[in-house]
Amino acid sequence: MSKKFSPIPVTVISGFLGAGKTTLLNRILNGDHGRKIAVMVNDFGEINIDSQLIVSAEQSMVNLSNGCICCTVESDLIEQLHKLISLRERPEYILIETSGVSDPSKVVNTLCYPQFRQQLTVDAVVAIIDADNFSSLDGDRRKLAMDQLSVADIVVINKTDLATTRQVESFRQQWLYPYARVFETQFADIPVELLLGTELFETNHSPSKSGHQCNANCDHNHNQQFATYSWESDQPLSLSKLRHALKQLPENLYRAKGFVYLAESPKHRCKVHLVGSRVEIEKEERWQQMPKNQLVMIGWNNLDAAHLNQALENCYS
Repeated sequence: MSKKFSPIPVTVISGFLGAGKTTLLNRILNGDHGRKIAVMVNDFGEINIDSQLIVSAEQSMVNLSNGCICCTVESDLIEQLHKLISLRERPEYILIETSGVSDPSKVVNTLCYPQFRQQLTVDAVVAIIDADNFSSLDGDRRKLAMDQLSVADIVVINKTDLATTRQVESFRQQWLYPYARVFETQFADIPVELLLGTELFETNHSPSKSGHQCNANCDHNHNQQFATYSWESDQPLSLSKLRHALKQLPENLYRAKGFVYLAESPKHRCKVHLVGSRVEIEKEERWQQMPKNQLVMIGWNNLDAAHLNQALENCYS
């Protein structure tokens, strides 16, 4: 007689490019929760930078790269979920970090397929937003960010230290659904017990709730709306040249992230984050492998790969 298992709770972490999803994921993984967690990370570019940014070594990691989890890599998501629930030592919890251009409603629909009905249960959908940059999104970017919010059970208003009180209040009044549980924070600093084991998804999807609908007929293709450019090199870069190049990027490039090999600090890996006009370059731990540069850039319409390649090669020290 086969052993029966309780459904594994799943939390989906979504949010637009650069909102702080990976920071929030790290907060959860390193929190005092005592759970054996499996993590699925989706990055839109060819290089899965997010999986390298996760600092906890205690969890099982599944990488879903080079495509959007709600479009081109959905079959990979289904395959990897089957593998997780078939493990002899099954995880006690699953976290799915979607890419910044994903619509989480399609991921939720996948989790609710009949094949997973007895195996998985959606605990909550978390949407994290950048309090400072959200108001600057327009057109398709704003629509996508709003789609992410529309399915959220928990909304984390992040980076409040960079936004004004008026910006935060305006966001609350214009964009939040009344049932959403909302937290304001800096550096995604939220107690784990407020995010895991909430069972908010089932509550918010009861028949008495309105406005919280998943779009099962997701016909968008983010590979057409957004463009990505990946760059790798093993030559050291000049910090001043790199800062200048990142400040001169085209307006349709919104997000850049990765690691760089700097001549000024050759023994340490340096992390790069660019969101809108904000650029951060931070020194991390010593290189555990041969130093190299790995950068992923995401924008809309067409990114001029030749121009970006030349701009980065001009940063060689």
